[in-house]
Amino acid sequence: MRLIIKQNKLMELTPDKWGLLVYLSDQDAGVDLTAIKIFMKHIAKSRLALAEDNLSVAEKLLEVGFSNRTVIHESYYSMYHAARSAVYIQMQLDATKHRSLVDKFKKLLIRQFGDETLANQMNAWRMDRIKCDYDLNVVVAEEMCESAISDAAMFIETCRNLVEGF
Repeated sequence: MRLIIKQNKLMELTPDKWGLLVYLSDQDAGVDLTAIKIFMKHIAKSRLALAEDNLSVAEKLLEVGFSNRTVIHESYYSMYHAARSAVYIQMQLDATKHRSLVDKFKKLLIRQFGDETLANQMNAWRMDRIKCDYDLNVVVAEEMCESAISDAAMFIETCRNLVEGF
């Protein structure tokens, strides 16, 4: 089976490129920001859908008692994709590296809400995910899984609001 990735050039958007688009639009140079924003929202919403899929998998795994390690993994990736959608749409930046995404998400949260709590939670879950993926001696309690799922659901809702507010 071969995975086919459809690349959209708008995923390569950076703040300076966005600034140029805004400038060209303001100068009536034929740049339609409305259309660009629609495409950007589509990309962000597809990432939110992926976040929701990861959360759904985490919930099902916990429900059947399959693998608590994988519940943490899926819950974290739910947060990752949700944060990536919000950073992309609000900061016109496609952050793919995990630590960098946490930093950008923290800046976004401070700018929007004056609070970095969610970014700090994401970073803590990032570290827990790494331990769960690579440390064979880690034991993950069901309560930790429930907390990860709860945090991921809150993440998705917050990021959905940031995407819709663009």
